[in-house]
Amino acid sequence: MKKLIILLVLSFANFQAESQNNNTFTANYEVTYRLEYSPDSTDIKDKSTEDFHLFIGDNKSKFISKNQRIRDSIVTKMEENFNGSINFANKNMPKTKFNEIIFKDYKNNKLKIVDRIGSDEFLYSEVIQPYTWEIKQDKKVINDFKVQKAVTKFGGREFIAWFTEEIAIPQGPYKFEGLPGLIVQISDTENHYNYQLISFKEVNGDKQIEDLDININYIKTSKQEFYKAKRDYYANYFVRLNEKGISLGLSPQKKRKIQEKFDKQNNPIELK
Repeated sequence: MKKLIILLVLSFANFQAESQNNNTFTANYEVTYRLEYSPDSTDIKDKSTEDFHLFIGDNKSKFISKNQRIRDSIVTKMEENFNGSINFANKNMPKTKFNEIIFKDYKNNKLKIVDRIGSDEFLYSEVIQPYTWEIKQDKKVINDFKVQKAVTKFGGREFIAWFTEEIAIPQGPYKFEGLPGLIVQISDTENHYNYQLISFKEVNGDKQIEDLDININYIKTSKQEFYKAKRDYYANYFVRLNEKGISLGLSPQKKRKIQEKFDKQNNPIELK
């Protein structure tokens, strides 16, 4: 319980800093995607879903879990109305499996990715690399959009995308981009990850979106180092707590169930 309280306090401190971020960019479009995915590579029929927002500006974009964004908004309001106590058990607080936030900065040709392990905030950057798309002749209709097929390889997987030139924006979910129209659907060939367009709307530059928070002291790292740290964190969760002399008062059976749950989160979208 002590460890849990510490994590909650640290998390609130991070959220509090985020709420004070005045660094924003103007979005012209708001796109919503629904992801259906298999978190456990040993049981790909066990599917989960989560919705994501893609905010597109002139030179920047931001891809974030819808639940993560709602959580940030709730905590910001909690901070604004702070009266000496915080209710972390708020039933309206949505859960997310994706703390990752992807910022694209086209002026500097950079991808900046913010993610969390425990209470620690990490930041790593990548150069925006053009995808090698092979556009096919296949065409069909998805959600009333006329779409065309394209394939590419990324992160150790092969992906099939369906894009529409009816929305001439070369963007898509996650890190995907570079087609002559908005990606309406994209999935890997084994269907472990499948993004589907839910909504698209033009916001006419009226929406200010939180950019990368310059007030947070991120742990700077590389993608490879971050993925390794994340694997190690969950693979050795209770060992790490024991080394720090922290006991959550859980029975061996409960610990085993929690560890089994961690072990099933073994199928990231990027395999390399």
